[in-house]
Amino acid sequence: MRPRREPVPRAKEAWVWIGGTALLGLLGAGVTVAATLLWENIDIRQLTPGLTIPSGPLPAPAATIAPAVDQRAFSAVMFNSPRNRAYFPDAAHYNRELNGWRTVIRGVGGSLRDVADVEQLRGVRADELLVLAEAPCVSPQELAAIRAHVARGGSVVANWAFAARDGECEWRGWAPLIDLTDADDVRELPARAGLYLTVPAGIPLAIGLDPGARIELRPDPSLALRVRGMHAYWSDWLLNPMPAEGSPNADAAAIATRTPDGGRVAWLGWSVSQAATDADSLRSLRVVQNAILWAAGTPSAAVAAWPSGARAAMVFALDVEDQARNAIDAAALFVQERIPATFFVVTKLTEGDSSFAAALIAAGEVGTHTVDHSPLGGLTAQDQMVRLRRSYSEVKGWTGVAPVGLRPPEESFDSLTLEAWKRAGGEYVVARNDGRTGSPEIHHTSRGIVVLIPRLIKDDYNVIVQDASIRAERIAEAFVEGANKLHAIGGVAVVAGHTQIMETGRRMDGFRIVAESARAQGGWWMAQGAQVARWWRARALTQIEFTPAAPLPARSTMTPAGISDILVRGSADDPLADAWLEIVLPQGSARLLPLLDGQPVDFARTEWGMRAPVGTLQPGQTRRISFVVDTAATTARRTR
Repeated sequence: MRPRREPVPRAKEAWVWIGGTALLGLLGAGVTVAATLLWENIDIRQLTPGLTIPSGPLPAPAATIAPAVDQRAFSAVMFNSPRNRAYFPDAAHYNRELNGWRTVIRGVGGSLRDVADVEQLRGVRADELLVLAEAPCVSPQELAAIRAHVARGGSVVANWAFAARDGECEWRGWAPLIDLTDADDVRELPARAGLYLTVPAGIPLAIGLDPGARIELRPDPSLALRVRGMHAYWSDWLLNPMPAEGSPNADAAAIATRTPDGGRVAWLGWSVSQAATDADSLRSLRVVQNAILWAAGTPSAAVAAWPSGARAAMVFALDVEDQARNAIDAAALFVQERIPATFFVVTKLTEGDSSFAAALIAAGEVGTHTVDHSPLGGLTAQDQMVRLRRSYSEVKGWTGVAPVGLRPPEESFDSLTLEAWKRAGGEYVVARNDGRTGSPEIHHTSRGIVVLIPRLIKDDYNVIVQDASIRAERIAEAFVEGANKLHAIGGVAVVAGHTQIMETGRRMDGFRIVAESARAQGGWWMAQGAQVARWWRARALTQIEFTPAAPLPARSTMTPAGISDILVRGSADDPLADAWLEIVLPQGSARLLPLLDGQPVDFARTEWGMRAPVGTLQPGQTRRISFVVDTAATTARRTR
């Protein structure tokens, strides 16, 4: 029997679900959601990116890389309540869920004990993490003890409908959950045909997940909060926010926040066993781990998604198909506007024109769109190998430079395509990924890694042909809308066009307009496809670990912070340029300063720790991040 997960008594239902219906469909239908902030200063609900997704399964990417975690021990206390066990009709549900939490807590270094009544709750120390899993039924006395723990600076991890019912499991309301999370509203999410949440970059819950990682859950009822600030959000399958009905602001699926008294709170709107597939279970587990580590104050770290601390990446791609020589005008525009360009050519339309090749090489990188624009997905391994080796050879012969990028015609590809392209000499593919993530994917072949750079925003074909737009300006609008979405997520925006559609200056101007918008917005890394793919591959192969802090020099005036050092080891084969670390730190981290190989460096503080640079890592090179106390800031506080 499926456990009951509707905390609100239907006979006493006070809400009426109205409006706010998010429409998700094929291109042309789009997605319409009320315009409100996903987090402070970033509005992506005004975006309406639709995208036609061809049918057919895609090859599965490699699993995300686990973050480094400091192996310091912490103490946790599990609220194990008989009345909550009795609340669920499935007698095994409560124990199964709590055992899942226990496994995660112990797996990240926590020692654990249970408490079952109000007296034991009152005995929880401020330095112990209180875990309130699957706890809709909480008596007034238990609630008072939990609030006292928070008031002492204690930290809490909770999920779902915390304390929505009283000690008799009678409906109380959302006030305790609102008080715990500092939310403005709580809404139920009725069972959806597809229940997804998306984890953007830039929050402590995202450490070790690729930016814009999408997690699918079983369609059991879950909860959404309306909160300020950055958070994991309920989404559709293309990573667009999909808030609760009747409350377009309520889309928070998980949060990590601080309490006024110095503690930390992490909350998840779903059950830990609710993931739909094995791959989703791994991503969901990572979020749960991150929530526990954040609330427990255990440091963790991962390589930031983009070089130089950039928020997102942008690739400008032009498919050179019919009216191929329009690419010469595009190349001139790219050079004039200092836009790094990537061209994907159908070689039967371009081969033999050396001046044409020179114009494209002068503007950027040249990859292949195959010899004759025939789809690849579904063909035999031998057929794909022959086609891709030929297209590789023809691009190399035409330009003098071996191509590393492939744009599969009609975005049709499969695992055999990735294998064949790697064997031919390629390194990456630009195509659909069904919205699985907003960032590149790592795929393993028998010859090594192939990177998939996903196209997640409308291109000129979507706008002019499928949307039947008659305004050339609509191309630029779609580019900017889609880029804003990927900037908010922290992913990669592929701004793509075709020579037979970008045949006029007004249409081609979309490239210039989105580039100007990105530069004004800031935080973008504009790069050729090969640069993005190589950086992402080197990032995936970089290793980081916490290690005991090295002693400071004998005459140093700096004060050790008492936090483990972080070792960063570069890939054995590829350099990693201008890398940064995302570091989640414990309470009191506002006084910490990072040292890179013993020397102070410029860094950026965040709400959850810091971003610290490690510079360019040569193949096999190791660098060390250590921490000292900012004694000047400490002294200043004492004298105020």
